[in-house]
Amino acid sequence: MISAHDIRALELYQLALSLVEAKGARVSVGQATLQEYRTDVLIVRHHPQLGWLEVWATGKVLAVRRHNQAPLVTRYKPGPWEEEIEAAGRARL
Repeated sequence: MISAHDIRALELYQLALSLVEAKGARVSVGQATLQEYRTDVLIVRHHPQLGWLEVWATGKVLAVRRHNQAPLVTRYKPGPWEEEIEAAGRARL
């Protein structure tokens, strides 16, 4: 059974993914090319080939990996960053 905590994390993952896909810039990190979206307080990094996404605020606050094609939440730290990503999502519309 999926918890309310994981449901919230997956909602934020979907929002972060849509932001980085719509507004993100390609950046090279070593041999990898990532998509990155930044605000004043957030960094969203997505590695499409490996299927992972991370959101950084005052540290890593959300990390989701693809496992057997399904998203797997590996880190979720609730906090004020959620309002920032939701505002960025509303501004995108």
